[in-house]
Amino acid sequence: MYQTILLAYDGTTYSEHVLQRGAELARLCQARLHLLSIVVTTGNMAIAEAVGATDVWGIEQKSLEKIVDEALQNLQAQGLQVSACVRSGEPDSEIVRYAREIQADLVILGHTSKGMLSRWLQGSLCAKLLDQLPCNLLVVAGDAP
Repeated sequence: MYQTILLAYDGTTYSEHVLQRGAELARLCQARLHLLSIVVTTGNMAIAEAVGATDVWGIEQKSLEKIVDEALQNLQAQGLQVSACVRSGEPDSEIVRYAREIQADLVILGHTSKGMLSRWLQGSLCAKLLDQLPCNLLVVAGDAP
């Protein structure tokens, strides 16, 4: 069914639930699982980087690398074929770009509830991806197993 699965992952409690579901599906399909984490360099993060003396993006990069490495080791210990990547940029663009690079059959994302104002200002990542992805998209809803 699926041979190459891309899972967007940031280490939050909610994304741990998404990671579990992605690992289960990869195991069932005997697929290779690719974890992708993104240092967002647009919006509020760009403002924080420009205004502050602190290297916000560098701190976020190191944090995500550690989180993704821990997940990678855990999944490999479970016998899964898995790789991980941390990139910088706009989430929708980076997910699409990486999905094309690895020739993903499926992209897995989590869905979190946003308020109307937040959704209006930021838009829906899933909606943006539906127009751009070269493969299927699975949206994992809810924050508990």
